[in-house]
Amino acid sequence: MRIQLSTFTSAILSSGLLFVSQLQAETVHSTGSVLMISDYLFRGISQTDEGPALQGSLTLATESGWYASAWGSNIKFGQGSMELDISAGRSFAVAPDWTVDLGLMQYRYPKGDNSTDQFNFIEGYGKLIYQDWTFGLALTDDYFGAGVGKFWYLSADWNQQLTEQLQLQWHLGYNKFANALEFNSFLASASEDGSGYTDWGVRLNTSQLGLNWSVGYAGTSVSSSACSELCDNRWLISVGKTF
Repeated sequence: MRIQLSTFTSAILSSGLLFVSQLQAETVHSTGSVLMISDYLFRGISQTDEGPALQGSLTLATESGWYASAWGSNIKFGQGSMELDISAGRSFAVAPDWTVDLGLMQYRYPKGDNSTDQFNFIEGYGKLIYQDWTFGLALTDDYFGAGVGKFWYLSADWNQQLTEQLQLQWHLGYNKFANALEFNSFLASASEDGSGYTDWGVRLNTSQLGLNWSVGYAGTSVSSSACSELCDNRWLISVGKTF
């Protein structure tokens, strides 16, 4: 099941080399962020056992759209206490108001890539952006956790501007596993039917006092018998700073 990782690794290294080559010819801009959130949800499921998370990111981007990014957060599962995501890709306009973003991302969990857990994985992704809408597709041959292989994630996001200071962010995603057995392996449960689940969320954002504030509500379609606490509906509050 892990043989395909060599292909993904070669691809992400190639993307990195292309980005480095662009550094020699173009101006590079950097952006970053720091965020404190009441619960870290990944595709609707708590990664911090319903506890708070401190997260940070750094992105380097060229004028032609090539970028490399690193994002990190504390977690609370397995043997580790941190997640580090590294991505590389390119974002470019294809028509007025239309943008395409293509790239690769590696999800890394220190102490999490052993033969028992097999948490680390690499994903290819594509996004189609039209004005305030973003439609995404992510694919991998070897998803998170032992006993889980092919997986794809389809998502839609809408940033609804209410006022100059208030924005509603809507999200809907569908998580598809190869079959019901692998879905149950992912959940560490044998009580869920089907081979996938939906995650959703809505968040109200504002910027005040030089900080970014948000309050939201999110959840999944996973049954309570399969994931009684980490997958249920919850309120989220966050405060952050971009630079």
